[in-house]
Parts: sequence; C-alpha cells; structure tokens
Amino acid sequence: MGRLRRLTGGRTILLGVALALLLALAQEVFRPQVELVRKEKKVVAWVSGEEGSLFYADYGDLFVGELKALAPGRVEVGDKAFYRDAGSGMEEGLRVGDRVEAAFNPDLEREGLPYLMRLRRAGEGQAERYLRLVLFDPKGVEVRLGEEVRAQGPLALVERGGQEELFLSGGEARFLEEEGRLELRPDSGEVAVEQGAVRVQGSRLRYLNDTGEARLEGPLQVRREGERPLSGKAGSLRYLLDEDQLWLLGGVELAQGERATRAERALVREKEGYAYLYGGVESRDGKGVVRGERVRYALRTGEVVVLGRVAGEFRE
Repeated sequence: MGRLRRLTGGRTILLGVALALLLALAQEVFRPQVELVRKEKKVVAWVSGEEGSLFYADYGDLFVGELKALAPGRVEVGDKAFYRDAGSGMEEGLRVGDRVEAAFNPDLEREGLPYLMRLRRAGEGQAERYLRLVLFDPKGVEVRLGEEVRAQGPLALVERGGQEELFLSGGEARFLEEEGRLELRPDSGEVAVEQGAVRVQGSRLRYLNDTGEARLEGPLQVRREGERPLSGKAGSLRYLLDEDQLWLLGGVELAQGERATRAERALVREKEGYAYLYGGVESRDGKGVVRGERVRYALRTGEVVVLGRVAGEFRE
C-alpha cells in the first residue's frame, strides 16, 4: 500500500511519493493530476501513481522589485536577497535593472536567506500567493493538451500565481525525508509531443494558459509509423490550443521512401491525414522535383499537391 502524506508547516504537500495508491474496493491505481482550464478546453497533467512517482506542491510568497544582483547561488531583488539552486526557475534573458517578480519560500532558509522558487519579469498584475506543483514519474509524466494532442516527459512543473504555466522537461525530483525538502533537478531532453500517429521529440515544452500556446524547443525529430514510415526534423513546435493547430517551424525536413521535402513551416492535420507546407517548399523523388509556396502533403503516402505558385522539373 502506498502513502498519501501531508507535510505540516503550512506550505508544502507531498502526494503519492513512493508507491502506488490503491483504491480499496476497485483496486485501481490512484493517479494524482492537475488541471488547467482555458475557455472550454483543458490541459491535464498526471503521474502514474506507481513506485518512484511524485506529486508535490509547495506555496510561496511573491515580491516585486528591481533586480539588483544575479549570481549562481544568490539573487537580490530590491531590498531582499534569496538563495537559489538548480530547481529555482529562472526566466531566460534576465538582466540587472529589470523589474522582476520573485516567488520564494520564507520557511526554507539557507544562511539566513529564503529559498527562491522562481524569478521572472514582472507583469502588470500581481497575485498574492504562488503555487508550484511538481510532477515526476520515471515512466513519464503524461500531459493532455485539449483532445487531440498529448505530451510526455519525466518532469513537469505547473505554476499558479499571476499566470498559469506548465513546463515539461527531462530531469528528476525527489523528496529528501531527512532534510524535509524537495530536490529538483530539471534538464533538457526526453520530451515528446504526439498528435495521432505523429510523434515529435524535443528538449522541453512550455505552455502558457493565458494565451493557450505551447512551444516545444528543438532541434526536433519527427516520426510517423505506418506502411510508409515518415521521418524528419524541424527547429521548434508550436501548438495553439484554441485553434487546435500544431505547427512545425524552422527548417522543416520530411523523408518518406524516395521523397525528400523541405519547407519553412508545416501545419500538421494528422486527423485529416495531411500536413500543409509553407514557404519555399521543395519536394524531390526519383521522378523529379516539385516547388511551391503552399503544398499539401499526404502523411500516409508522401504524395504532394501544390496549392500555390507551382514549379517543377521532371525526368522523362
């Protein structure tokens, strides 16, 4: 029988740390999950609840001020200083002088400094509290974006405070019983996004619930299994929840049998069986080359149809 444990002290909760939680009657595995709602659509993340999985929540306070110092183990914002470690979330590109929002846990200290949970540029609004949910699963944290798209990676962070965000990455997390704290070690890699039979492998995914946009960082590897397997690569992936649109961006390359195709970007409609390629599209096979600015690509067969500005060269 597994554990459902609440840490006293008012700021931390630890769920499903070590073993599967079994429902007494149904004997089903309890799978802790977190849900973000945007309009009528949902983004849901959950862990298996089996041995080694972790679902952890901790709360923090928020402080807004000018970034005075940014060092590997220490951050100063306004008249406050904080200590940071590998688990402290840091927005990229921050510089001294920026107006920032620091989320921190005043109950967790090192050398008299409270722990910095996250640092980012300050927005217009300001929440009173910050909540961070940490999901870790050696088998992969499962994420569902709307109805058609799924993502998976070992480590997920869901943040609530000012705005709602979800990060999915490689890495690991564990609770240190003797020290009474969470050890968080995010890393890049091991993140996959799936739409039907199309699977895209990247480094880390970030979803913003305010905009409904998810981005998977590259370089990306693209696969689709079938009678004529498809492989490819791209620079990044962008998924728009409201429109249910999955885009491959930046140096898109697809290979299927003898056909090799390049484009600047591609809108994947896996449910329809097509991808729509845009921007300097060039598709080659043993019979010649087809070029166009807008091309429909059949994911199952590799057949291409030029929809805009056709050009080509063909062998007799």
